[in-house]
Amino acid sequence: MQDFKLDGRIWLCQNGETVLGKGKITLLENIHELGSLNKAAKAMKMSYRKAWYSINQINQTSQKQIVKLTRGGKDGGHAKLTAYGLEVLSYYNTQKKAFEAFLNKQNQS
Repeated sequence: MQDFKLDGRIWLCQNGETVLGKGKITLLENIHELGSLNKAAKAMKMSYRKAWYSINQINQTSQKQIVKLTRGGKDGGHAKLTAYGLEVLSYYNTQKKAFEAFLNKQNQS
């Protein structure tokens, strides 16, 4: 069927619940790069409240903490991926590449 191409997305699930998909992964990447939940949210044109809710949901759904948030002070708040969070991000990106390779192979026929 040459008229059709296979496409798809991946999500990381834990205990039957979706924890991370493309949007939340982008938020985690922005936090890692920018060191701030507020800056990460702005980079995605997302409200701070929605970003905070997403991180809270990620941390509560995951078996280990993925993002450590520090409340503001004289220097403002900070956000940082934990060592486990960095592992999860790396795992997702590795699996995404493998999935894209699969899609490309399937779509070559």
